[in-house]
Amino acid sequence: MSAWFNYTAVSQIVVAGLLVGAGLPALFALAVRINAEGVGTLRHDGTAEQRHPLLIAVSWAIFAVVLAAVVIGVLFIARDFIGHQTGWYILGAEPK
Repeated sequence: MSAWFNYTAVSQIVVAGLLVGAGLPALFALAVRINAEGVGTLRHDGTAEQRHPLLIAVSWAIFAVVLAAVVIGVLFIARDFIGHQTGWYILGAEPK
């Protein structure tokens, strides 16, 4: 380890950035794809394929996970502001 560069911290930041920066959009894309399969399609002859409620439920569960991750991320970033303005110190924020 160099005196001015922390390789461990940089590697942790890179891994977290890849997981959040590529993982959440990949999960969202997977949910969109599963939802499209679950809704069914319309054939050229005018008949519709059957809906798959289980696939729709799985896609909405994945959407909920992505939404929860985004909300928790925003709350984590704004935790000190929220604590200062409201008195609710959440996600590890401490009174100053």
